Amino acid sequence: MAFNIKDEIKRTFDLASLKHQAAKDFTSQEWKSYQKIRQKYDDLRRFEQRTYEIEYKTRFEVARKRLINQAGAKTRDFKHRWFGNDQFDKSALNKQAERNVRNSHYQLMAGIDKQEARETSQLLDNCKKRTDLREKPKRDFARAADRRGRDGLPKDRRQSPTRQQQR
Repeated sequence: MAFNIKDEIKRTFDLASLKHQAAKDFTSQEWKSYQKIRQKYDDLRRFEQRTYEIEYKTRFEVARKRLINQAGAKTRDFKHRWFGNDQFDKSALNKQAERNVRNSHYQLMAGIDKQEARETSQLLDNCKKRTDLREKPKRDFARAADRRGRDGLPKDRRQSPTRQQQR
């Protein structure tokens, strides 16, 4: 799977919006568990980034060897040696190996982001019941205090019923 900027932006935005909502809605106990989740995934990201930088040459060599083996594998198609193309272009193989290594790293980091978003959303779902109970009196009062649009009264309370009919 190739790197897709649209998916990356969506994933980043989803994670940022979950973090914003978490900062707004959590109690102290939920905030502590959220901080543990965040710390765990920040450590994991840092570890994976450091491992990627340290092992880049090894990963590159393995990917290049895999591509060379694929290109050198026997095919059942007969191509005369004058019409065949050489699949051992060194610079193309190196570029493809670099792309493969970089892409696998991006996928790994995206997977870490997805896991963090999943755990954060589960934590938010758990606190949603508590939040709904806290917000219920406010919603009930707002509904009871808003008399517009009911019982034949005009939608704008500053207009009298006769003035509304004249328009």
